[in-house]
Amino acid sequence: MSTPKPQIKGEVMDRFVVVKGDDAIALRQLGYYGEVGDRGEVVLDPVEAAYLLERDLLVVEIEGKQLSFAEFSSLIMSKDPKFWLRYLIYSDLRRRGYTVKPGFSQNHVELRLYKRGAEAGKEGAKYLVFGVAEGIPIDLRTIIEKAREARNLRKELIIAVIDSQGEVCYYAITLSEL
Repeated sequence: MSTPKPQIKGEVMDRFVVVKGDDAIALRQLGYYGEVGDRGEVVLDPVEAAYLLERDLLVVEIEGKQLSFAEFSSLIMSKDPKFWLRYLIYSDLRRRGYTVKPGFSQNHVELRLYKRGAEAGKEGAKYLVFGVAEGIPIDLRTIIEKAREARNLRKELIIAVIDSQGEVCYYAITLSEL
């Protein structure tokens, strides 16, 4: 007999999912998801909420209506066109056993990746992950800018390339001083 999965409930607020009370405590016990707010609530980035929703660990509601994974994804994609790209990378890294947190800026497709075994909050992320879709041109200046940003933050840059089947391939990028 399998252990039942927890039915943690979160509510869509703006572009985040907020989990309160005992559900917030239960969510924190699942691992490194979200950020703890001022009143003890856990605020989940949409990629984190989608990952938990897809795995039946989270129930997401908006105005009292429970959303399916597809409904939630559609809602978020209407607000953030890069959501699906970020989600594919996030879920791939989580399935590989890494701790992953959303990046610092909502305008970029960045994630923070921790080395295996690291505890988010106690150690800093080792990598910044920047996602691109295969076949979509990207300016070399953008990659150089991302590599500089990562170096300035004392992190390594990983480029995640997503192919048409949703498979992700990772490339480490470093800058050399001239």
